[in-house]
Amino acid sequence: MSAALLRRGLELLAASEAPRDPPGQTKPRGAPVKRPWKTKAIQAQKLRNSAKGKVPKSALDEYRKRECQDHLRVNLKFLTRTRSTVAESVSQQILRQNRGRKACDRPVAKTKKKKKAEGTVFTEEDFQKFQQEYFGS
Repeated sequence: MSAALLRRGLELLAASEAPRDPPGQTKPRGAPVKRPWKTKAIQAQKLRNSAKGKVPKSALDEYRKRECQDHLRVNLKFLTRTRSTVAESVSQQILRQNRGRKACDRPVAKTKKKKKAEGTVFTEEDFQKFQQEYFGS
């Protein structure tokens, strides 16, 4: 924040904290006081220092504009008003399109059930014969 903005903010705060008279009592005002040429020159210099064509902004207005606001109520109203149902096929298509190409993004493939082992070509007699030859019993 620049020093000029700080000064303007302090001036505004000082002006807002200044004691004010009740609305019924007004001070008698005399003739307008003429300012010396130095004051006018200083004010002109301040305006010249700002960007061309821009009006200096109030520091309080800037603060209020950037102040945190709670948007929860507005957002909830919006979400409850715009509730709509989408067809299941459309939602699945959107999910499919947004899925990445990485292996971790792909759905798990279902494992196929193993088929029961088919009958063997060997008979029980062949197994007994092999056992006798191999183990010798």
